[in-house]
Amino acid sequence: MPSSLRNNSAEVLLERTIFTVSPEIYAEYLARLDAPAQPNDRLKRTMSTNAPWDEPAPPG
Repeated sequence: MPSSLRNNSAEVLLERTIFTVSPEIYAEYLARLDAPAQPNDRLKRTMSTNAPWDEPAPPG
C-alpha cells in the first residue's frame, strides 16, 4: 500500500473519531483548556529555550 494512501486513511479515521463523555467530564475538560498554564520547571525550560531557527547558523 502506498504511504500516501496509508497516511490519507489515517487522517480519515482521525477525523471520524468521536469521544462520548458525560457532561461533567466535558465541563472539566473545557475548564482545563480555559485555565492558564501553571508555571513549572518544564514549562520554564521550554519557554526559555531558543528555537532552532533563532540560533545563528554555523559558519561554512
